Amino acid sequence: MGIRFFRGEKIRFEHEYHQLREIIDLLRKEYQKEPVYVLTNVLVANRQLDCVLLTREGPIILELKAFSGTIQGLENGPWEVMTKDGAIPLPNLFTQAKLQRQDLIDRLIPIFQEHLPHINGNNLRKIRSWIYFSKGSVYQEGQIDFRRVKWFRIATADSLLEMMQFPDSGYSLRIQDMDAIVKGLHLEEYEFSNGHHVSPAPVNEKQKVGMSRGFLAAILIGIIICGLIVLFLLVPGAKVAFFSSVNGIITVVGSLISQGSREFIKAESTPDDSQDAMIYLNQIRVSGGLLPVPFDEQAYQLALARAEDMATYRYLDYKNPETGSTAISVKGRYGIDPWDLIIECAYGQWNGYTFGIEKDAIDAWLSDAGNRDRLFSPVDSGAIACSHGYCSFIGISPQPKSLTDKSEPVFVEQEESQPGVNATVTMG
Repeated sequence: MGIRFFRGEKIRFEHEYHQLREIIDLLRKEYQKEPVYVLTNVLVANRQLDCVLLTREGPIILELKAFSGTIQGLENGPWEVMTKDGAIPLPNLFTQAKLQRQDLIDRLIPIFQEHLPHINGNNLRKIRSWIYFSKGSVYQEGQIDFRRVKWFRIATADSLLEMMQFPDSGYSLRIQDMDAIVKGLHLEEYEFSNGHHVSPAPVNEKQKVGMSRGFLAAILIGIIICGLIVLFLLVPGAKVAFFSSVNGIITVVGSLISQGSREFIKAESTPDDSQDAMIYLNQIRVSGGLLPVPFDEQAYQLALARAEDMATYRYLDYKNPETGSTAISVKGRYGIDPWDLIIECAYGQWNGYTFGIEKDAIDAWLSDAGNRDRLFSPVDSGAIACSHGYCSFIGISPQPKSLTDKSEPVFVEQEESQPGVNATVTMG
């Protein structure tokens, strides 16, 4: 999480650098726990986008204008900014923003179709395209009706963060979705402070260790077999011992292969996986001054049932669109009291169950304000379980708690939840 920087071309103008640094300083204070990708000098069609902010609520195009003053302009005709040195004429910024927006939409359509098929392509029309002026600039009301043109705004350092609080994208980008977008745009990652290229992250150390151990194990088995063959040929009466040893080796290797196969085709979380995930979550809670949440077997069973249900019926929501099943309606099957309150978060990925998916789900939830509030709620027990790429967190509170501060559980009426989001909350 945090801010990462990607570029199509290097920054060439000093005023662009200073405005970008101003924007980045704002983002670093506001988005410390959420991912934001800052894309600079992105080439699309026949034009260049100064800056694109890639957030969980979708892309925001920022056309940088290093002017400060009173801005005047409508959908048609020329624009101007009245500075202390007089009026400065500008091209039609509304038309410029509209063309940039369309170029980016055209460029993203094939990327979304290939890598983000779970996001409705019609929502791409909601990409925001804003003109960013220097601090202190003013765009007088009544010139363009922003209620009708929701994608267009005039932004400054005084208004940018407030404007970003009211998204209208209709979807939520995961970190892997944002990675797919920058990869599809063929952008390189770099350090903004010095402009140096950032090399791709190295291969996971755990994978390196696992591969090395497997290779050493194969060599060791080969040495043992060769030694037994030599022993069989040189030592009289070693035939029986040889075949006994080979049989033992085959048994051990077969057991290891069987165990490895079970891990390879694994499709859902075990109680151990769930407990490991809860330890990971509790480390984050404790570091934030919150009490840990004890692992609960009943919560695990309910979470696994919810994940299996989403996987079976291919949906990502708090309610099964075909059967109407919810965490509330089935919680009694797993020994949960009818009066217990239930908090649920849901997560989905489209490449099935993978090693560490439970922690990936937690990371995704933590990057979303609503989900983060639920994970940080003072529930009495809970568990996380995944099945075929779908995950559910279930938190249980035996008694209702008064909502007195921001760390209290957030309960939402069922009809407020929107299909397709990767978080749900239910109340029992």
